[in-house]
Amino acid sequence: MALYNLSAEQSVLGAILIDAKSMLVANQLNLSVYDFFHPQHQIIYNCMQKMYENGEKIDPVTISDELRNHDLLDKAGGVVYFKDLVTAVPSVSNVDYYAKIVKDFSMKRSGHEMLTSTSKNIKSMDKKSLITFSEDFKSMVLDNSNAEDLVVNASKVTTNVQRGGILTGFDGIDALLGGGMNFTTLTVLTGRPGAGKSTFLNQIIANALSQGFNAFLYSGELTYEMSMDWFTKTVANPQHLLRCTSTMGNYTEVSEEGIEMIKKWIDEKLFFFSKEAKADEANISHAIEYLATKKNVKLFILDNLMTLDFSGADKNEKQIHVVKSLKRLAKKYKIVIVLVAHSNKNSLTYKEPHVFEISGASEIANLADYVLKASREGKEPETEIIILKNRMTGSIRYKAKLTFDTPRKRFFTKTGNELKKDFGYMPSYEQASFD
Repeated sequence: MALYNLSAEQSVLGAILIDAKSMLVANQLNLSVYDFFHPQHQIIYNCMQKMYENGEKIDPVTISDELRNHDLLDKAGGVVYFKDLVTAVPSVSNVDYYAKIVKDFSMKRSGHEMLTSTSKNIKSMDKKSLITFSEDFKSMVLDNSNAEDLVVNASKVTTNVQRGGILTGFDGIDALLGGGMNFTTLTVLTGRPGAGKSTFLNQIIANALSQGFNAFLYSGELTYEMSMDWFTKTVANPQHLLRCTSTMGNYTEVSEEGIEMIKKWIDEKLFFFSKEAKADEANISHAIEYLATKKNVKLFILDNLMTLDFSGADKNEKQIHVVKSLKRLAKKYKIVIVLVAHSNKNSLTYKEPHVFEISGASEIANLADYVLKASREGKEPETEIIILKNRMTGSIRYKAKLTFDTPRKRFFTKTGNELKKDFGYMPSYEQASFD
């Protein structure tokens, strides 16, 4: 089947010849010279564009004269062809429909060319190349979208703002954030190494699962085994925690029964990023899109920014690009993304915690919806979570003091409720009736 529509191309050109205002409609739809399939139509439309930009009148006589001056009249079909174009137009008022048809076929031709080219080399393409191709194909479709698709009538937008999202499990923090970390948002968690960021995030993951939200973790520093060991200890209820002793001292393990229950609980609910995959923007974005659409994952933890692969580009520019991409994905799929970024060396010089002490590009803080800082001073097992930015409610400078419980591998506040939390991995049984 031919990937063009001759009548639609002729109708667009004919409408412009009858009423030059039709050129404005074509421009609003981002119609370009190369959207036309026939070379003579490309010549005519190119001439029309230049005359329109110069404020010149467009009709069969003026455009014939302009093309003749550039020795292009014969290639465009001659004077007779312009008469045919004018008579070919069913209705000038429908020029936007004709232009959309031309645009649609142009996009399909581009897609066909990309697919044809790729099919010739598909045997030699690896997974990364296929992902890159899919991103390029998507960009081509978006680049060929109509101007009409780029705007939304404000009167059609609902005023019912979605509130709430993923609760952290710490009541004071959740209240200040406006009901937890709202869906569609990007949170940046910063702090110096050893401040307790990973422990804090572990509890957020566990709390999300207890709420019925699936989760994803990318850890650039921990192995699968280390991540699972810490997670099971955080989640385990007291009856599944075993106190053990070795030459190194006392430590806690989770019983085999507890581990099996937890594994069954997180099956198809908690996902790790593959250690076999390169942790670059393309793979991370692809994993997020896959999990958001196919596995209904709502919480994505990326720990941390500095371990992502930024090779082949200016580091700061690449970081900004990655963070923008993450924010776009959060909005598109209505998910929560938490990105860990260490504090920079200058953070110690600030008298008060500041959003721009994040290591990396300064724009990261501007792009984030929330910026939280984990801070630990001295030898006491206490961590402060400080809200440095809160786009949702505006409440900032709030500090939550968290104490670390070594056996439970949990943070808890003054109320101690976090230590009593049952995340719900144990099966519940209903009492049988003897009636």
